[in-house]
Amino acid sequence: MSRYLTAVIEQALWSLLNLGVNLLLIRITAPDEYGAFAFWANVAFMLASLQNAVTVTHMLVLPPGSGLSTERLPVERLMHAVTVVFLALIALAVLGVAVGLKATGQELGEPAAALFVPAFLLQQYFRTLAFARGSPTTALAQTGVLLALSVAFVALGEMLLHPLSANEILLLLGSAYALVGLGGGRIATRGQGVRVTLGELKGFRAYLSQSGWLFLGVTTTEVLTRFYAFLVAGWFGAAALASLSATQLLLRPVPLLGTAWSSVARNDLVRRKDAGDWGGFQRMVLVALAGGLVVAAVWSGLMHVAWPLVATHLYKGKYAGDGWMVALWGVSAALSLAQTVISVPLQVLRAFKGLAIANTIASVAAAAAMIGAMRLWGYGGAIGGTAAGQVVEVTLMAGLLWVLIGRSRNPVR
Repeated sequence: MSRYLTAVIEQALWSLLNLGVNLLLIRITAPDEYGAFAFWANVAFMLASLQNAVTVTHMLVLPPGSGLSTERLPVERLMHAVTVVFLALIALAVLGVAVGLKATGQELGEPAAALFVPAFLLQQYFRTLAFARGSPTTALAQTGVLLALSVAFVALGEMLLHPLSANEILLLLGSAYALVGLGGGRIATRGQGVRVTLGELKGFRAYLSQSGWLFLGVTTTEVLTRFYAFLVAGWFGAAALASLSATQLLLRPVPLLGTAWSSVARNDLVRRKDAGDWGGFQRMVLVALAGGLVVAAVWSGLMHVAWPLVATHLYKGKYAGDGWMVALWGVSAALSLAQTVISVPLQVLRAFKGLAIANTIASVAAAAAMIGAMRLWGYGGAIGGTAAGQVVEVTLMAGLLWVLIGRSRNPVR
């Protein structure tokens, strides 16, 4: 129970970090500058999911323990080396895209994104590694330091550089993520003898098959959950994306509740699977799903009712007419929580191919629904399209999990 409590506290800090920084930016920056930051933040979150597919998931399915344990050491050492290459490629790609956008006069061309995005990924890698090792306290410490540094850097930047541009925001927050990521990485890799060599990287071939299905699954999931950001930014501009991000902001703790549960529950689900305790396995998922959806309904209802106060006092009167989008985001947030809760046991059962297929079908449905809804109702229709795809995915994943648990309980002899 203490591990779950620590994970919830850590996730609360992580949520507070995102909430606090975004609230501050909404108050002190123009909508187009905040929208440009939100665009690159969505890019970072999307790439974090891809990073999980390439490296992190292979460590999450191992028994928890020290990074020097015989079961974890060779896998972790390999994934660290792959991560170095992955982050270097991401930094170069983001810099190229940002410079290209800036050269063509696009409002999203922010070169500091080349620091922010890989720094964010680095910190997230070692944060997730701490949970994979069964040490939520380590993740809690990292997130606490990151919260303090981020708020301090943005506040100092506002004092010295007012008004802050999107590029300056990305530079300040990227510096905070880099400091915490490098510090956490130095501690996490101590004694592991990490080497980034061709010989070391060749060992990744054994993981390519699973990573391929994971990559497809994660890519399509990101299309489902974040495609709206890129579609809206390109179709309606950064200010429209700012409106969507501002109305979604206070609903973000809902799916993060599912993430907090998964950070610790994954290890317990692995133990129950190995012990053949399928009744306990199923109960864990159902209780988390039921409890999470109740919290989602209550919180979303409160935010919808309180939106006039939120817009007036927290947002300085900005986005006051967008309250109807909060209700739609509440539905999407509840579905996102359900996605997380159901996908974790499927990953523990290594149903990567089934997940990828479900995600692909759902992402196609979401993309089509988004485009159709946006043609009818403007950029706010992107939320309804996202929710439509999420309904498809939750339905498919729940059916797959039901079948797999049934087969595990009654194996064919």
